Amino acid sequence: MKVEDFFREFRDTVADHAEPPFWTSENIVRYLNEAVQEACERAKLIEDRLTPAVCSIALQPNVSTYPLHPSVFEIKRATLRGRPLDETSVEEMDDDCPGWENQKGLPRCFIFEQASGAQPANLRLVRMPTQADTVVLTVYRGALKPLRADLDMGRPEIPERFHERLMDWMLHRAYLKQDADAYDPEKSATSLALFVQAFGERPDANVQRKQRDRRPPLVRMNW
Repeated sequence: MKVEDFFREFRDTVADHAEPPFWTSENIVRYLNEAVQEACERAKLIEDRLTPAVCSIALQPNVSTYPLHPSVFEIKRATLRGRPLDETSVEEMDDDCPGWENQKGLPRCFIFEQASGAQPANLRLVRMPTQADTVVLTVYRGALKPLRADLDMGRPEIPERFHERLMDWMLHRAYLKQDADAYDPEKSATSLALFVQAFGERPDANVQRKQRDRRPPLVRMNW
């Protein structure tokens, strides 16, 4: 579906054919962009290992932490010179390898540092590299560019078969508009339930972090 198709279906569903319309094109495309991001995070719809700006990290000597592309919300795999790096956590490294932050050499592990506040998500390497190199990532991410109301031929960057279900999130958000003629919490909740049925519950960042922290200790590393 193209942006113009979403506009038409949305207005038909909510019977918004007045002039001017009750929901602007900017409102609708904002709901659509939210729906794409929510679907990607809930169902991991975009797996990327080919986009250089997203999946290639240029290493510098004596630098251990690198910002990830803003679209990335999970690292599936990281390799250096064709060798997979193990994912670990600060807690695990503190338990197993005291002083690890000062270790230098060929990286063996990585820590995924989630975005916090205005800070982007980071890739943190263990050990700290001592020479220029390249880490190659396979990631789960959201859309690279938001859809725009003035580009009605644009399409969501997820498989076509999921496009129709994005409308459920758009309706969920639309029925929460603080206006006597639009606000309908029951319809909003029904639409959200249909969206969850299609894409799952939203992942809890704290739960994900705790699951990573509970991983078995790495015993094959040679420090």
